[in-house]
Amino acid sequence: MASPNPDSTRPALVWHLPCPHCNGPNDIAMDRRCLSCRHCGAGLWIRYPDAYPTVAAKARIDRREAIFRWDHYLKEQQRPLSHAGRDVQLLYLPFWRVCAIVAIPYDSWLISEPDAALPFVRAGDGYGLPPGKRPPDDSHDTPWDIKPWDYSFPAFKQGLWGLDSLGVRTQTIALGGCDDSPSSEIIRWWPPSGSVDEAVHHLSDAVVALLAQTRGSDTLTPKIIAPQISLIYWPVWVLTDRDSNSERSIEIDAVSGRVVREVPHTPQLPERGGTIEGEAPKLLAHRCPSCGADLPVDRALTAFPCSNCGVLVAHVASGDRRIMTCEFSVDMAQRDSDWYPFWVFEPGEIMVPAFPVRNLRALVRFGAVASGQKRAFSVSDSPPVRQVGVALLPEIAAGLAELIQDQRSQSPQPLSAAPPRLVFIPLETQNGELVDPVTGLCLARAALAPF
Repeated sequence: MASPNPDSTRPALVWHLPCPHCNGPNDIAMDRRCLSCRHCGAGLWIRYPDAYPTVAAKARIDRREAIFRWDHYLKEQQRPLSHAGRDVQLLYLPFWRVCAIVAIPYDSWLISEPDAALPFVRAGDGYGLPPGKRPPDDSHDTPWDIKPWDYSFPAFKQGLWGLDSLGVRTQTIALGGCDDSPSSEIIRWWPPSGSVDEAVHHLSDAVVALLAQTRGSDTLTPKIIAPQISLIYWPVWVLTDRDSNSERSIEIDAVSGRVVREVPHTPQLPERGGTIEGEAPKLLAHRCPSCGADLPVDRALTAFPCSNCGVLVAHVASGDRRIMTCEFSVDMAQRDSDWYPFWVFEPGEIMVPAFPVRNLRALVRFGAVASGQKRAFSVSDSPPVRQVGVALLPEIAAGLAELIQDQRSQSPQPLSAAPPRLVFIPLETQNGELVDPVTGLCLARAALAPF
């Protein structure tokens, strides 16, 4: 099911991957760009496949336990136990998992009935907007409700199998490569259907359906920002027995041991083995591509400064890395201030804060006011020392830039396909708030937190 997660921009998908140095296993969440191996301590970064990662959950229930669970299920219903000649197969079912930032116009969050038991819409920095009212038309606010969403759905025909959703388990169960599945069992892999584009449309339709059900509005289309797609294979035990009069089959979740459903027929299973689409992520040495020096390991960062040659190595959503050229405000009078990073998109000098801001609405609001101001930038041979780390992926920043551009212009132009620039500007600290000296806009320190 679709579920918002307000505590981070990316709900975590956990992978179980080996270190390339010592081959020791490491559990890695999807929101990580780098880590230290828990066995040898080496710095590692995650390289994602070009299309989408394909991973699988390991079966925790073996063949014997699956038979026991079936007989226990039958005994509870006071029915005859399964026959000795039963057929037991381990089947891996494919699921698409979409993790994205979803921006929903405030119009679609309006409460249709005053007495509806729904939360008030957030207006400005507080709560309490009366039912049926719009937020004030203020260029310093944003008309979007922006949240991370996590959604999984079957990559096979609906109703074909009993398991129809993985829920939050994609964030809690360690997943590994498909070749890590138990070799002692003969596995059947169900062929997946659908595509990456269809998965994104499926998430959008699910959000619209949820709005129609809970908010009474399905007229506005949400914006899906930087979707990350994964194909997850989930193990299910399929047990069948038959006699001269009848046949029956039961499906058991091979991770939880839960009986999923029982059907009065024998299901059509695929051939043994079969082709598995996609590949799993890989762990590689976390080193500077320019000089080979070790890069710092920091969970919050998406760009890593090299202490040896001074370049800044940035991650992109696919896990690739590139060396960034940084520009700095030419106003060096505030050289001793803390310098904060922004992604800059054309046209219109759309500036998206790249430093960690917990509240995405506050981030968009800050970027909307900072954008379009007269600022001059240049590459410096002696950049400021006090630079705040880059914590926002450029792909997410591109989606937020579209929201900023929509807010600033009634007829916004499409953003340039060229990679964004990375610039640094000085922000002052006054009474516990960050202040942009050019616009005077304040950002509470409480809003700053790692992604």
